[in-house]
Amino acid sequence: MMKKAMIWGISLAFVVTGVQAQSLDDAKKAIDAEQYARAKGMLETLVKNKSKDGENYFYLGLVHIYNDHPDSASTVFEQGLAADPKNNLNKVGQGIVDLHNDDKNAAATKFAEATAKLKRRDYLELYHIGRAYIDAPEPDYQKAIEYLDQAKAKNAEDPLISLALGDAYFGLSNASMAFKNYRDAAVLDNTLIRARVQMQVITRGSHAWQEAIDGLKQIAEEAPDYAPTYRELAETYHAWANTATTIEDYNARNKQGVEYYKQYMDKTDYSVESRIRYADFLVYAKDYDELQVQAAELAKLEDVNPKILRYLGYSAYEKGQYQEAKDALDRMFARMEADRIIPRDYLHLGLVDLKLAGPQDEALFNEGIELLKKAVKADSSIADDLHDVGTEFFTEKKQYARALKIFDIPASTPTSRNYIYDNYYVGLAGYYAVATKPADQRGGPEDQAMLRRADTAFGLVIEKAPNTKDAYLNRANVNKFLDDQENPKGLALPYLEKFIELVKADGEAEVQKNKTKLVDAYSTLAVTHVKQGEYQKGRELLSEILKLDPENAWAKQTLQFLEQESAASTGSSGR
Repeated sequence: MMKKAMIWGISLAFVVTGVQAQSLDDAKKAIDAEQYARAKGMLETLVKNKSKDGENYFYLGLVHIYNDHPDSASTVFEQGLAADPKNNLNKVGQGIVDLHNDDKNAAATKFAEATAKLKRRDYLELYHIGRAYIDAPEPDYQKAIEYLDQAKAKNAEDPLISLALGDAYFGLSNASMAFKNYRDAAVLDNTLIRARVQMQVITRGSHAWQEAIDGLKQIAEEAPDYAPTYRELAETYHAWANTATTIEDYNARNKQGVEYYKQYMDKTDYSVESRIRYADFLVYAKDYDELQVQAAELAKLEDVNPKILRYLGYSAYEKGQYQEAKDALDRMFARMEADRIIPRDYLHLGLVDLKLAGPQDEALFNEGIELLKKAVKADSSIADDLHDVGTEFFTEKKQYARALKIFDIPASTPTSRNYIYDNYYVGLAGYYAVATKPADQRGGPEDQAMLRRADTAFGLVIEKAPNTKDAYLNRANVNKFLDDQENPKGLALPYLEKFIELVKADGEAEVQKNKTKLVDAYSTLAVTHVKQGEYQKGRELLSEILKLDPENAWAKQTLQFLEQESAASTGSSGR
């Protein structure tokens, strides 16, 4: 989910209303209200007019951090240190940049330097370091608590410390301690709306969706200009949508979430950065119509941000514009730094390649498969998205070998929601890929590999769901191909016998339901036993077929043939 707004040191929580306001406190209020473009303008003016005040540089750098511009932040923190060397906050800022650049050791060094000579009442450096560990790309909540506890020991009356402690404990999934600290923050400052909002986020975390929504709506009614409430409403509806059991509920909840996010945008600003965050939300809400509109408008405003190409690619794919999607995503991959590529980028480009490959371009199809593997390796939950893709190739396109390659990805991901089902489809796809070939074209190394993979997949289904009758029957079909066709070893027999056993165990109604499959199973068993010279066993199995289907011509003829052979053999031995 979208990165939470960073709360860097704002003591009041309401929107700035004075257009000409230029104080640092006003800038902090704008940050808390998530009006980052407004805050940036104020802070740039403050830096220009009060160029020796290091704190102005620090908050300007934090705005750049939130807007994903760590290089700009680094420049501002460096300028702040040069302008006000005795102010340690910009040294903390440099450490924050290191955290965002994944250099934890450098960050720790700078934090140590910033806190080495703190006076008895100095606590802001400790607070901001704690805040930094919470909001880092890879949070360290325990380390955050260590710094925040030190800050609280120096000033227990600052509500922002309790608020940050609440965030840290929430990150550690300690809801009771998080709630306590949010409540403490609200008691210390009853205008601190964010603390109340976060208590509703805890309610959301317990899946009490309606209670959280009602609580957030109440806050919005009391403080209608406080934008973050609407963002949390949007995210609550989206999280609730992910638990929906019908597509109608899923779409309705996400639609409501998007409406609240629009209100959030209206109450903050429409800067490029905020619109990109809106587009991020639209991706997760799967509102590709709105995403396409936003992406097209963003492309007009700023073509230098490759995230815009991501949105163009995603929305074009979902609208069936596959070549446009590939063009946008290829450009994005060429321009975006490797560490900013996300797993769903690989997913979408991989899906586009599958769509564009056509029946003949196996190389492009395989490139798509490798991208899908890369996506799932980076984020295993993406495996859940691949079942429908595999089904399209299996059911609609009847490209069974390709379907196997797709199903094989989630089937090799034990955490996948459809893990067992996808393994079943790996088995079916492998079997059909070989069975649908002309007989004179079967048996090559590729066929053998697909059959072995199918056998393994059915084996897993049987292990995990041992009462899945068709898994035994289909595994038997696979093993018929794997067996020696001239001198069969009976590889399919144990699976056919188990299939028959399970069907019979469920009673006559199940027998009648599976009559055709039982006839096929008995037929295969009979032929195999006869080829192995076990004629009596063959006759018994043919009799079982005739019990199910008394008019079965093949069974009658084969049984008659075996009886004649037996009689001839007996007569011959008696002479």
